[in-house]
Amino acid sequence: MDYDFKVMLTGERERVEDLFEYEGCKVGRGTYGHVYKAKRKDGKDDKDYALKQIEGTGISMSACREIALLRELKHPNVISLQKVFLSHADRKVWLLFDYAEHDLWHIIKFHRASKANKKPLQLPRGMVKSLLYQILDGIHYLHANWVLHRDLVRDRGEGGEGQGRETCLTWAKLILIPLVCVSVWVLG
Repeated sequence: MDYDFKVMLTGERERVEDLFEYEGCKVGRGTYGHVYKAKRKDGKDDKDYALKQIEGTGISMSACREIALLRELKHPNVISLQKVFLSHADRKVWLLFDYAEHDLWHIIKFHRASKANKKPLQLPRGMVKSLLYQILDGIHYLHANWVLHRDLVRDRGEGGEGQGRETCLTWAKLILIPLVCVSVWVLG
């Protein structure tokens, strides 16, 4: 590659470090990376974002599969990938998502702890119905598009206000032959 062209590309490339403030805002850790709560440095909006840093150097096959699937899938209950950043200096990959303050796992943990402390809080029936509907609607969309999600994670940092979304598609696979799949959910 021509050296001048390479220098020009490097100068034009947007960098996570230049656009977002995320230091000290780690909110989660997954199998393949860390999730940070981030805000834009330029103040263009007040939104919170989730920045997922893929661990390791370069791009693994799992990361490529996750990025490719997330770029194709568009549904209210499946997380929407906003942007992909490639940091050539340290060979890191960053994924930008909308941020959600709460996640299903923390709601379940809270209610388990309150039950263990003999102070159970009853989840409103409407909330349980809404959560189950959102999960099943997202799974239905994935299955209708021949995507089998092998590791359902309802994780913080990747959803909208009051909106449950299927996240972490690292273990998702595009299935090329018809497949019968049953998903069973037990809460409590």
